[in-house]
Amino acid sequence: MHRQLVKKENAHDDSIWSVAWTQKTNLIVTAGVDEKVKIWNAEDLKLRSEFAEHSLAVTSVSASGDGKTVAASSMDGLISVRDLETGKKVLTISAGTVETWTVAYDPTGETLATGTHSGDINIWSLKDGKKAGKLKTGGNFTLSVAYSPDGSLLAGSTHDGVVSIFDRSGAIIHKLTGHKEPVRCVAFSPDCGSLLTCSDDKHLRIYETKAGQQTASLSGHRSWVLSGSFSPNGLMCVSSSSDKKIKLWDIKAKECVHTIDEHSDQVWGVSYDETGKKVASVSDDASLQTFELLSTGA
Repeated sequence: MHRQLVKKENAHDDSIWSVAWTQKTNLIVTAGVDEKVKIWNAEDLKLRSEFAEHSLAVTSVSASGDGKTVAASSMDGLISVRDLETGKKVLTISAGTVETWTVAYDPTGETLATGTHSGDINIWSLKDGKKAGKLKTGGNFTLSVAYSPDGSLLAGSTHDGVVSIFDRSGAIIHKLTGHKEPVRCVAFSPDCGSLLTCSDDKHLRIYETKAGQQTASLSGHRSWVLSGSFSPNGLMCVSSSSDKKIKLWDIKAKECVHTIDEHSDQVWGVSYDETGKKVASVSDDASLQTFELLSTGA
């Protein structure tokens, strides 16, 4: 069961491709094709600030663990970092036009990871904006990157279905081959023991990170699975899809327990709040919506 909290029509001037619900500061960050990054109060979706420093679509946003800053990656090749309270620019990194499809904050707040069109993952220092390393996934076009909550692992997924997990040294410890189509999202569980993958093959898969073995395959979406994440307690996960639906999954039961059907176009992003009792979603319909989850075990 769910209850719609707030629906913000025309939250952007075009499709919205990414959303992040911050920890500790309770803000929602969105980004989209209109080249803007917007910061919203989570409770009422009132706009706090917006940034228009990019010249092409903003494809990904990632908030720092303390909820104080946000990083955005754009098709213009820039990575921008902003202070969420003041709106001031913290850092701009000129990475190159094929180097910045997706972005993820290191839990320590010291680095960012970005996925590239060539299938690599670049690591950027937040101290000086310089490249601190490069990891090779072995695939082409890195669509998603994610750090484990303790920062010990980094995962990247590619357009040809390759999912790679790297350890802190940058060595690949697992290459996961369960998907044969693009994997658009990867996300670690809160205890770092599992990795969720979301693919154009309409499936979500869960792998345990110690041995890289698949523990679950979740099916129910009728089109590409675009986004997904674990609930804060690790018992549930949420996904969004080109079928315009958001689904909630019971991980132990390995089944969908609820579907949210409130968008009129494909849902590019979905994000839990810190409590796991709410989610925010963004779509090609240009709306930002929040929902309260009722009796979901989240």
